[in-house]
Amino acid sequence: MYTEVNRRKVLVIGVDGADPLILKRLLRAGDLPHLARLISTGVFGPLETTFPPVSPVAWSSFLTGARAAVHGIRDFVTKARGMYRPTIGLFSVSTGADGLPLYSSRRQVPTLAQVLGERGRTSFLLRVPGTFPPDPVPGGTLAGLGMPDLRGSFGTSALYTTDHARAPSATSDTPMPIYVLKRDGAGMWHSVVEGPNSVTVPLHCRVSEGRLFITLGDHLYPSAALSLGEWSEWLRIAFPVPGQGQVFGMCRFRVVALNAHRLELYRTAVQCVPEAPLFPLSEPAAFAAELAARLGPFTTLGLPADEAGLRQGLIAPEVFLEDAYHGWEEQAAIVETVVRERDWDLCVAHFFTVDNIQHLFWHYQDERHPAFTWEGAQRFGGELERAYRWIDAQVGRLLNLVDEDTVVIVLSDHGGTPIYRHVYLNAWLQSRGYLQAADPPAPPTGPRKGSRVAWEHTRACMFGTGGIWLNVRGREPRGIVTPGPEYEALRQRISEELLAWRDPETGQPVVKAVVRGEEVYGESAREEGPDLIPALHLGYGLGRGESLGRVVSGAPLVEANRSQWSGGHEGPYLPGDVPGVLLAAGPGIAQGVEVEGARIIDVAPTILHLLGESVPPIMEGRVLTRLLAGDE
Repeated sequence: MYTEVNRRKVLVIGVDGADPLILKRLLRAGDLPHLARLISTGVFGPLETTFPPVSPVAWSSFLTGARAAVHGIRDFVTKARGMYRPTIGLFSVSTGADGLPLYSSRRQVPTLAQVLGERGRTSFLLRVPGTFPPDPVPGGTLAGLGMPDLRGSFGTSALYTTDHARAPSATSDTPMPIYVLKRDGAGMWHSVVEGPNSVTVPLHCRVSEGRLFITLGDHLYPSAALSLGEWSEWLRIAFPVPGQGQVFGMCRFRVVALNAHRLELYRTAVQCVPEAPLFPLSEPAAFAAELAARLGPFTTLGLPADEAGLRQGLIAPEVFLEDAYHGWEEQAAIVETVVRERDWDLCVAHFFTVDNIQHLFWHYQDERHPAFTWEGAQRFGGELERAYRWIDAQVGRLLNLVDEDTVVIVLSDHGGTPIYRHVYLNAWLQSRGYLQAADPPAPPTGPRKGSRVAWEHTRACMFGTGGIWLNVRGREPRGIVTPGPEYEALRQRISEELLAWRDPETGQPVVKAVVRGEEVYGESAREEGPDLIPALHLGYGLGRGESLGRVVSGAPLVEANRSQWSGGHEGPYLPGDVPGVLLAAGPGIAQGVEVEGARIIDVAPTILHLLGESVPPIMEGRVLTRLLAGDE
């Protein structure tokens, strides 16, 4: 029998990082009219996130209706099982016969879209984190966070300059992607663009009549002619890769400096082309090509905005914003096209807009932040509000495309919070005698550095977002901690000392709680770790340089955060400290009900219920019946 439920569709708009407190403030100010319209006819409130509260874990929990212990994606970076090295938490990587990386997702259970596909329903997943490599579903998947650039990285941009002083040091631990342009006798500047397997293509530049002419490869004619501050369109580059033939990539350029003294050219990461990607971009494979034929080329990186470029000082904030909004507008066009032109039961679209801006621009609008300046506030103090308003505009565009049979859900995976102080957890472990560095410490007056760990003298070390692994005998290659009473006593002692840790400048406690690994990941944590995860108090965040299992020297254990990365959510914080948001309206949704007690793992079961489908046993979440209309 054909019922109202059978006609229903669900559109999910994922707004990474949207914070309930910021959202409420902007709603009160009247800045978000389309979200206000949605709330006025539906439900709204906080959404409990995951622990740790990071995007790959949280969005995988949304997609599967299960905790990380079940779906298998635990962090951005984690420790490889039985080895003293870091590994990507989203997927495993091996090397193919041609030397190129091969990817396999770590997710162990089906997604909501796959469950619906088994029941004859059609879904589209558009740029959702954790969907690389993309799974085949009736409908289509366009890979999200995890989709690499042509070099296999999460996005490596570059700066080309005539300034030799900006060239990276050969001894640097983290060499900057800066290329020095070399001039020939004919007035041309030369460098290279690096592609897969370190294959390079020549880059040639010349200046004429106030413009920079860029030629890629051995072409006779320039690929672009740009004035100062101007961006190119997407430019295609053919890389002759052994065993692969011609591999095509694409990138954009912007002229940063163009005068008699200095020439500088910024290049985005070289990305896979949508119609012939080197790495799996969509399922079916033709889906991305169809979108490109309809809309033109678009950014294919899973994280399209160049966070690393801004954080490293490779580009200025205004360049980051220009590039980021260009990519987000391309994403918005894809979503509109799918919603308008395809048949679907479920469509999930994801945007990093709010999350990226909160990470990198928080300090511009927060006078309490150590990195705050009045000059910065005048230039970029309104960027957080702009990001939320941009998302509101996308919601409005999509609301105008859907019919009365469509449930619209807007959700975020976590919120956002300022990071005022950095803490160095491995350095703290070293200071307490639990870890020993294998390298000499950085001199007090020199730059800080990340040192390797001497595992034969180390009992505990952090990897990823705060996970602490004990060096357990029989579990780790050079384990020195005996399982049983010694292991438990060590865990207890480290936990107590972490809870007693005080910020030497403020006297405030740094760690709010210490969670045992099995409480988050089940008994498998005893076999592979982590053994402990400290949850920080809000305002504190992990300093950079230790997530790969290194220990930072040359820095205090706690210090003011004066970096560009001024806001966050990762912490690690307890889930209740950085909740996301849930908004929903449409057929089957109650009106005027405040969301309470909802968890991100509850959303998938609720969507299945709204579509008239049963919830499979693998989903741990529950249907949010309180948010449903009486006829449900």
